[in-house]
Amino acid sequence: MSDEVASAALSSSQKAIEVALELIRMLAPMAKKLLEEVYQKTVGGVNTVGGKFANARSMGTVTNKGLIAEAQKANSPISTTSNFLARDAELVAAKAKEYKIPVAIVGNGEKQTIEFLERDKGIIEQITNEIIQERLREAPQSVRCFSIGANNVSSMKTLFEENGIECQFVAGKDGKISCIYPAECAEQVAVIKSDYKNIHTGIEMNFGITPNVPETERQLEIKSRIAELENARDDPELRGKFYAEIAADTEIEYPVYSERNMERVFEQMPSATKVAGKAFWEEQGYTLNENAKGVEIIAPQMDEDGNPVLDGNGKQMFTEITVYDISETNAFEKSLDKELDGLRREYDEEKVSAFDMSDDKKVVLSDEQSGKSVEINVSGKLKKSDVSEILRNELGYSEVQADIAANKLCYDLELDKRTFFAKPTQIDNLDALKTNIRYPSEDLTLRDVRFDAVNFKDGQDTHLILQNGDNAVGLTPAKMSETEMKNLCVNQLGLSEYQADKAVAKAVKIESQVRSQIEERTVDKQGISREINIERTADNTFSVKLGDKEKFYNFSTINLDVKIAEHFDIPRENARNIINKAKKQSVLQNRINNSVKKKKPPKAAAETPKINTSKGLKH
Repeated sequence: MSDEVASAALSSSQKAIEVALELIRMLAPMAKKLLEEVYQKTVGGVNTVGGKFANARSMGTVTNKGLIAEAQKANSPISTTSNFLARDAELVAAKAKEYKIPVAIVGNGEKQTIEFLERDKGIIEQITNEIIQERLREAPQSVRCFSIGANNVSSMKTLFEENGIECQFVAGKDGKISCIYPAECAEQVAVIKSDYKNIHTGIEMNFGITPNVPETERQLEIKSRIAELENARDDPELRGKFYAEIAADTEIEYPVYSERNMERVFEQMPSATKVAGKAFWEEQGYTLNENAKGVEIIAPQMDEDGNPVLDGNGKQMFTEITVYDISETNAFEKSLDKELDGLRREYDEEKVSAFDMSDDKKVVLSDEQSGKSVEINVSGKLKKSDVSEILRNELGYSEVQADIAANKLCYDLELDKRTFFAKPTQIDNLDALKTNIRYPSEDLTLRDVRFDAVNFKDGQDTHLILQNGDNAVGLTPAKMSETEMKNLCVNQLGLSEYQADKAVAKAVKIESQVRSQIEERTVDKQGISREINIERTADNTFSVKLGDKEKFYNFSTINLDVKIAEHFDIPRENARNIINKAKKQSVLQNRINNSVKKKKPPKAAAETPKINTSKGLKH
């Protein structure tokens, strides 16, 4: 964990420090050392007039001068705590606002100081402890992920590559794919996802698909009705008709007001038809217009428990409330848009049906922004890759735009998806080592938790993606402690303590197995454990290297395990393990790893190899 992740605010007294550290010992032993270093300084009782922070910049709930005024009112001295990270200082200010206590934040750099009233020392300690717990729940993840539709993977992958960020894709539930990326790139990925959404919106708005088929009679009727509604948006008669339809909805139970209150309504708004409070309209899915003024009526006054409020004589007390007419809401616009959407869907369904029955399968694809268009024939075995290439060449679309537009063509015309997306290059599993990992004897409580093991091109660490329902978390056993992984499983996956223990144990087991696929250990005659490197070089060949000795083999060789055992003077059991591990490797993955290694600058000095002197075989 970095200092930034493990940082928390400093408490205002030695007692608070001891309490906080005891909490850390209970919650996360690994965080203890880091947070002890952060909880270094406590400055108490700075003079309110001559304090050295009096002229510094303030960003808390009050200014320094404001805090001095509060101190004079409360007859309380001012205390300070220092060495807050800026983001933690912001958290303190936000929480202080919730607790309704004044605090001032001073300092311009990464580390800042909190000033508060000595009177509020207990609340500041409580805020400190809350921040500590929040930081402990933010255990570092090496990887993160989000879900994406299978047919959108290639366009998303292109955006990642264009921005120099690596990602991996593994199949998930319900046809969803998980896009996995390094956690340190989270901010860049947020921008990529936003860009993708904007491109998608642009295609929806500008990309036109016009089948070379005459419109049916029903299509013409729908088209006419859509134009009629669009042209009559500002027609009072149409608006009144929609209001009447909404009012006639028997599923809506409108509030009933007294005769006197209705007189008040009509006195203030003669055109009113249906009135209700803001909360009622929001329950129906409507919002008030910006210029909504409402009308005042009288209603019984109620307490927090819903009981009548009585005056000194035991009589019911009343209060004024504001109600709004349906014309002061977006009910008309929302209902109109709903009808228009239904008509457009029906038009598209008619278009698809007419196109499906037509012998002419030509379609004009156009881009409204550039004015370019192209005609294609969608009969036969049309594939997404073919359409994407045409859109790039003829309409000038980028690879991402063409990918999204090709998807739209398939969905809008309801083409044969199996043919259109045949053999897609969508899901790149080159680096994915294992997906949906299960063991026959694993704990029953983990049966709904999905485990996927992936790594990136550096090939250094295996990342485990755990998914529980809609929640997902990334674990890297080689870089994270079991405590950190368990905290993530509990706080982000919603697992119980028992399940988290079992999940972490399974993650460690998977990481160990994956690591063992690319190496084998054997023991020489002197009893020294040595590492054998295995690399699949082609579909039928692989190499074995032990020390300075390297040999190449073919999987089809007779008695291959015997030859390897003789060449390297190792037991046949090790030789058989080497062959099995070579078969499990990806040729392309190995080439990628080798390419990356070549680009890396040589180390200044050779590292001293670690020697294991254990007796006996290790697998």
